[in-house]
Amino acid sequence: MQKPTDYDLETKLIHQGHSPDPTTGALASPIYQTATFAAHSVEHFEELCRTWGYVYSRECNPNLTELESKLAMLEGADSAIVSASGMGAIASTLLSLVKTGDHIVSADGIFSHTRLLMTELLAKFGVEITFADATNSENIRAAMKPATRLVYVESPLNPSLELVDIREIADIAHKNKSLLIVDSTFCTPILQRPLDLGADLVVHSLTKFMNGHGDTLGGAVIGSRELIELIKWPGLCCFTGAALAPNNAWMIMRGMKTLDMRMKKHCENGLALAEFLTSQEEIEEVRYPALKTHPRYDLCQSQMNGLGGGIVSFRLKEDIHGLSRDQVSRKFVNSLKLTTIATSLGEEHTLVQMNGENLIRIAVGLESAKDIIADFRQALDAVHG
Repeated sequence: MQKPTDYDLETKLIHQGHSPDPTTGALASPIYQTATFAAHSVEHFEELCRTWGYVYSRECNPNLTELESKLAMLEGADSAIVSASGMGAIASTLLSLVKTGDHIVSADGIFSHTRLLMTELLAKFGVEITFADATNSENIRAAMKPATRLVYVESPLNPSLELVDIREIADIAHKNKSLLIVDSTFCTPILQRPLDLGADLVVHSLTKFMNGHGDTLGGAVIGSRELIELIKWPGLCCFTGAALAPNNAWMIMRGMKTLDMRMKKHCENGLALAEFLTSQEEIEEVRYPALKTHPRYDLCQSQMNGLGGGIVSFRLKEDIHGLSRDQVSRKFVNSLKLTTIATSLGEEHTLVQMNGENLIRIAVGLESAKDIIADFRQALDAVHG
């Protein structure tokens, strides 16, 4: 009989941490929708508290345990902890690891809410933050100080889709005795495993590709048992209280069973759309890591398994029929029919969002690539109408 470690990833996504319910034989995991758990005696209760047994769902719950096991397996890690949202995971992590007088070096261009957490909350507590262009690792090296507790990056960056060399930055951080945290939400472990590249912790918004259905929130931090235990207590349990609900954990696990095939379809559709946009006269630039025109195409090949992900960003030309870029961009986006104007990403629907620099970000869904491209073609035609 094969050992669980011998199975392929697609099999592990379904079977890791899972077994039929011992009481009823139900194959799907029950949802343990409870706030508290009964102990057999005072002594048993004390033992549960000492060993992180099931006492209270803010601290531990069977649905969360199964999900954490799957996430740790996916990233090749010892341990994981899940939270109510991606920001819950990031806040719990940073609040657990830094103190007054510490210094953080962060990639510029990270998710705006993460940036606000650093500048509006951590800075109030006396934590110094330096933002640097992490697309050139030497900028990170130049920003390091003796007090630098950690380096924080995303790759790809949102929404620019610029890439960060995780291995290089891990080496820079560790030579300074600093930790490296990577937000790998855009890639998932199907494309990129930051811990294998030297990162100490990886964070995810499980809301996005991991869940894949746009119907629940969740977050995770994954890494060594020592760091995860520090983040779990008192970080997540006490500092933020950002516990993931059992039902949400169950829904995320349901989505993760098809993660491998979904990510490959997102990438297939993303590349098809990016190649189409590149050929259109109305488009000034297209950003997609798996395009050979991407400035770090070589890094995409080595760091992201050669796959570009499910996000495409592009910019329309200025002065089409006398319209400004902003006017053209708005007309284009408002003309899309199959594609939905909405925030978020990683679900089955194709979503579109504009930012302040008229960079249009597409979260490419799972529809037929032909239908997605046809929608973009008719919206480009509408710009001329």
